[in-house]
Amino acid sequence: MTCDHLHVLPLSLFILIPVTFMITYTISVQWDHVVPGFLYISETGTLSPESCIFAQCLNIAALLLGCCVYIRHRQVEQWQIERGHELVDRRIIIVTVWCGILACFGLDILANFQEARVVAAHMIGAITCFTAGTMYFSLQTYFSYKMAPAVNGMSIVYVRAILSTLTLVLTVTTIIPGYVSMSEFRGDDYKKWLPTDGGWGWHVASAVSEWILAIVYCAFLLTFVPEFRLINFAAPVVTLVYLDKNHEPETLEKSDVVAQEV
Repeated sequence: MTCDHLHVLPLSLFILIPVTFMITYTISVQWDHVVPGFLYISETGTLSPESCIFAQCLNIAALLLGCCVYIRHRQVEQWQIERGHELVDRRIIIVTVWCGILACFGLDILANFQEARVVAAHMIGAITCFTAGTMYFSLQTYFSYKMAPAVNGMSIVYVRAILSTLTLVLTVTTIIPGYVSMSEFRGDDYKKWLPTDGGWGWHVASAVSEWILAIVYCAFLLTFVPEFRLINFAAPVVTLVYLDKNHEPETLEKSDVVAQEV
């Protein structure tokens, strides 16, 4: 049995992640948990009931993303064996897949450790997801350049180069202004950040960068759809080791079968 609909995975992520953020944003505003306007994505999933939806959907997203990382790794690995053994060092392939794994792990951490509950764990998860994800996309752009035109066209290389550059810039403009804004914040509730609370300009810059960064991430994942259409995965071979090794299955001799039929 083979699986030839793998393009559904990145396509699902492209749909699931934005829809999740829109739902949690709407609920958090309706329940007066946040002030409508410029706020971090994590702030839309801090309190119940939106935090439950936020965590559950991002857990699914982390699982789907892990599947995409694995499939892409196997694709690059197979290409390297067949055609690119002199073009790409295997150590770079290993580093890339570990960056993808760390990005998935970071996404899972920030989803389950809400910012208002365990801020340190949430921030570690967010920084891990952003930095590892940026490195992963940059290395995938490098692979795309090396794999053209056998696996992808040069147009994909240009698109991924632009998107990976944007992820690098937006990661910096999310983390640094965010740190500065928190140091200047003088209000009572950062989920309802007002211009009079201090650090407002830095906060807006960081929050807008984070939302754009999430969109760019989804757009980069969408570029894998054409390549995943060209991958066929065969079902794994299963070998069982039985505990009762001395047991031999009962067999019927041909004469016994004939006698029974008579």
